[in-house]
Amino acid sequence: MGSANEQRALLWTVDKFISFGADTAYVMVVPETTIENRAFNTNSGVAIGIFRGDADSTIVIGGHIDSAGREIPGANDNGSGTACVIELSRIWSQRSRHYNLLYAAFGGEERGLIGSKYFVNHYSEIDKVVLMLQIDMAGSEGWLIPFFDVKTHQAPIWLVDDAYTIDGALGYDSLNYPTHFFSLNNAFGGAGSDHLPFLQKNIPAIDFTAGINASPIHTPQDKIDYIGKPMLARSGRLVDGLLTKYQEQGIPTPRQGHYMLWQIFGGRLFIPKWLIITFDILAWVLGAWAFYHSRRNRLRIEKTQRVKFSGAKLFLMMIIIAIFTQLGEAAMQFLKGLRYPWLVPFNKYLWFAAIWMAAGIWVSSQLTRKWTFSPDPYVYVKRAAIFLFMFTILSGLGGERLALYPAMTLTCLSIAIFVRSPFLKILATLIAPVPMFRLMFMETLPFVARSSIEGGFSIDSFFRAFTYSAVLTAILVLWYLPTVYLFAYTFVSVQPALKVIKLYRKPAMGMLILVAIFGYGSYLFSFPAYNEKWRATVRVDSEYEIRSGESKLLLKGNEYFRNVKVKADTLHRNYDARIHKDELPLSFTADWIRVSGTNSVLTGEKDTVVVNWQLSSKRLWYRTSVEIQVDTLEIGDISTNLAFRHQKDKLKFSWFAEPPDTLQVTARFTIHPGAKLIREITAVFPEMPIPIEVTAELANVRYRTTVTYHDTLKLSQL
Repeated sequence: MGSANEQRALLWTVDKFISFGADTAYVMVVPETTIENRAFNTNSGVAIGIFRGDADSTIVIGGHIDSAGREIPGANDNGSGTACVIELSRIWSQRSRHYNLLYAAFGGEERGLIGSKYFVNHYSEIDKVVLMLQIDMAGSEGWLIPFFDVKTHQAPIWLVDDAYTIDGALGYDSLNYPTHFFSLNNAFGGAGSDHLPFLQKNIPAIDFTAGINASPIHTPQDKIDYIGKPMLARSGRLVDGLLTKYQEQGIPTPRQGHYMLWQIFGGRLFIPKWLIITFDILAWVLGAWAFYHSRRNRLRIEKTQRVKFSGAKLFLMMIIIAIFTQLGEAAMQFLKGLRYPWLVPFNKYLWFAAIWMAAGIWVSSQLTRKWTFSPDPYVYVKRAAIFLFMFTILSGLGGERLALYPAMTLTCLSIAIFVRSPFLKILATLIAPVPMFRLMFMETLPFVARSSIEGGFSIDSFFRAFTYSAVLTAILVLWYLPTVYLFAYTFVSVQPALKVIKLYRKPAMGMLILVAIFGYGSYLFSFPAYNEKWRATVRVDSEYEIRSGESKLLLKGNEYFRNVKVKADTLHRNYDARIHKDELPLSFTADWIRVSGTNSVLTGEKDTVVVNWQLSSKRLWYRTSVEIQVDTLEIGDISTNLAFRHQKDKLKFSWFAEPPDTLQVTARFTIHPGAKLIREITAVFPEMPIPIEVTAELANVRYRTTVTYHDTLKLSQL
């Protein structure tokens, strides 16, 4: 976002619209934005091409033109979608049009839908937009995922239904809506595209995205090598089919829907929101009734004969199971000497985890040889119900849809309590963990897991690694603990079920699991952890403080250093060890920033500070910020033409990305009389201050230099 390359791409796209005969074509400039509550000055924009039709209403066809970072080509995400948008503009420029067609290549999508948010808030005829169709990632095989949710509502059913109908008529049948992923995504936010600001403005909108699990998006491997031309045609033809339908038949009236889509048995089930809310409430009521029923029918056992700590024993068993579930990955990490051995064969590692989970169940079942448990089913119902009541309420804070999963498990618990048939009790018990399991292991888990390895840079000590594993274990334990209590209830209630435990804990079963671990583990060991498509990352980060002259050069990796070579004038190193961080003994100078201008003060009840600074750089900078901090009380009454962030005693101006070589900072603000002002200028550059080359086997290398300038301002009287 805001880079020179984005600017060139926006202008190139406008030229294409003009060459196709657009009635209007231009770049809508986006001068500033907010990213994660931080204000940034930028030089981004939206390339717009408008082809007029007979009506006064407009359909927007969009795709974002920025990539996720400087070193990321963005071929699939989203050169492919923008290519489809441009091609659709060419095709429809030669057809008669009822509606106006506005084609948009949005900048800044990867930084929080910057371009599309700016568009819906500043396009003068936004009230005339009746439909928005977005293409984000069109070049990959596999599912074509329709995105049509925001937290408050969904796109109208007619739009989703038409998309599926046309996809089928074209012979693709590729649309696949990952219900469980969107249940989480809608509750907490996350993945989305430029159609979202339109939906939030009550404009019917839908996005089509391919390759979330299969394409190396957000990495330097997002290259044209992994683009499939037939897939580009798939997304383009689908949107073309929708445009054809609405140009010929008009756009239906409903502008939003309230439902959850569930693709099941080859069909589409649109579950209305009111029905989900009703089910959540009924599940809670049924669970309360089942809890009361179980309590009323609990066994009357003399106090001296009661078995203590049954719940705590099961809790400990669940901890053992959760730890074992992760031991398979830990074993492969040790044997391969890698942190992320599962990066390429991710799904195969899930099966390995399942085998180790079975081992954990076998080991924990051995404890039942010596431990005694309460024969009273209520002991287990009470604990399972309390956890599920809690999960349903807490999940409900994220929406009725998220609450549906623990509500379904709670319903299974209630059924297991009420039915008398042993078979039905066991069946309800076996079904109970499925909803919560599917939510945790949702359809896009490979993408989420592969994206998480970027966090490996910060896990650089035993304490942090231990904390990460402990948190993951705690999540597994708490999430599945109600299921363990439910199983315990069934084993106590259905006596023949106890035979299953006795059979499972036999040594022969343990040997069978052990054989499976070694057999499948040997098979899994043969798979490479990294390849040309899925790679690790090595960062070369240099730091320089201009006034003190202090310098530091760090080598960091999210994976252990494997065949990493460093070549500099005075240093040659080869790494092949279980480390992923090292400081290189190289000193340097990077005085690339020049600061000039005036700082003045007008004294009074509050001092008014006037700054007029000029920041210039010898090199192309990537990000820049100027932070002013007062040593007492606060900064107030700020007046400037720049975007800024204000935090009581701090004022910060930031630019992202690749700002001009010279920046003008002009501002006026008030401070407490006599207060001192500390200024810190930070600039990040995409290059090294000394000649250095770092290469790594199956890892991408990224270079950054951070230059800082600290001083305490001397204010002259106005």
